[in-house]
Amino acid sequence: METVPKTARKTGLAVLTALITVAVMLLLGEILIGLASPSEYLYPRYQFSAAYGFIPFANVVMVHGIPREYEFRYTVNSMQSRGEVVEPHASGHPAVVVLGDSYSFGMGVSDGEEYPSVMRRHLAGRADVVNLGEPGWGLTQEIRRFYDTGARYSPKIVVLQFCANDPGDNLANRVTVVENGDFKFVDSANSLNFVKKYLSRSFVQRTQLYNFFRTRASRLVLDRMTQHAAAKLDATAPESSHTDAVPGIERAYIELLEHFAADLHAQRRALWVIAVDGQLEQFPHIAAAVRELDARGDLRYLEVRDWLRGHEPYASPEGHLWGTPAHALIGEHLAAEAAAALADSTSAPKS
Repeated sequence: METVPKTARKTGLAVLTALITVAVMLLLGEILIGLASPSEYLYPRYQFSAAYGFIPFANVVMVHGIPREYEFRYTVNSMQSRGEVVEPHASGHPAVVVLGDSYSFGMGVSDGEEYPSVMRRHLAGRADVVNLGEPGWGLTQEIRRFYDTGARYSPKIVVLQFCANDPGDNLANRVTVVENGDFKFVDSANSLNFVKKYLSRSFVQRTQLYNFFRTRASRLVLDRMTQHAAAKLDATAPESSHTDAVPGIERAYIELLEHFAADLHAQRRALWVIAVDGQLEQFPHIAAAVRELDARGDLRYLEVRDWLRGHEPYASPEGHLWGTPAHALIGEHLAAEAAAALADSTSAPKS
């Protein structure tokens, strides 16, 4: 009669021992990684979005750092963006909409230091500046965000920021495509996005163990996904001597940019393109397309390096090439350019 209770006790003791062992190992791993190789953390991360793949949670403060090295806090507003919420047309001033990735969002700088906020202060009383930049986004998401949200402001100027990650990011979450000469919006088909549904606000986001493995695994998986998607684009390239020489990863970006620039031009909205230091030149076909669009007046390219030259160092301790000094300079110069353009009500979209 006592055999069953003894067996149950032994089983319970074995389970408890195993749980304690695992807990101790996890704790030791957490301590060792935190001491030997502290990993970057971001909490909360991003939530799943069928429309964009992922997007920050609304009305949260994202905490971003590496233990003993740096920590930043990013206040996300009700529009799931950073900066002041601007009601469309409420002020009566013309609007400037900013599109971009983590550089426009302002990762690596404190609230109010990101260049769109600097622009807003310099243009106070003359124009509203709406920052729709989101970390990790490519042009495919930025275009959809413009038509979903930015277009409601009827902006006179749209600032589009380019980063070397953008062409690859376009392939990870292709939510805007060109079909029959027009934009078509589709849901993201990235199979990794389901993880965000369950872990984006989980306590594990705060652990060094999770961030150590996540950083390495996600980079590897995303690289493979991008390479696979780029190979498929190359395999389905149009039969044309002009496009055959253009890698699919660049061709996808150029197609989106050309249609976006043409549509804004037709609406008499100015499209200004800026790029992170020298990164546009890493994609010669995209750089050539930007120069061609600039030459024919469909967009205006502004060279940020001209504004930053002589002000080094200006990087963020977090790792982005633009830190607080760079954002201050870029915001000031963009505001001056915008003020001059908006002052001339008869200027063409390239002004």
